[in-house]
Amino acid sequence: MFPEQLDGAKVLYFTHKNEYGAISCTADETAAHIKYLAICKYTDSDKYCLFYCNENKEVETDDLWDSVSECMNMADSFCGRKISWIKK
Repeated sequence: MFPEQLDGAKVLYFTHKNEYGAISCTADETAAHIKYLAICKYTDSDKYCLFYCNENKEVETDDLWDSVSECMNMADSFCGRKISWIKK
């Protein structure tokens, strides 16, 4: 089951477990493999967070966007394909 919150933000959408790429710390080293994506919102913000999560559904990094659709478009661009989202 996917968490209700990540880093204190409410989860609005998330993806099935899959390989979405990796975060590198150097050209030869991988810092984290991205297994889940999530779109979240903090209650005190009008922005939306696109969270890139690891195997344990922990946030590795994020992007901040003005809308859910911008988050989804960024995820498609990052992954090079259309992402299928699950509404929480």
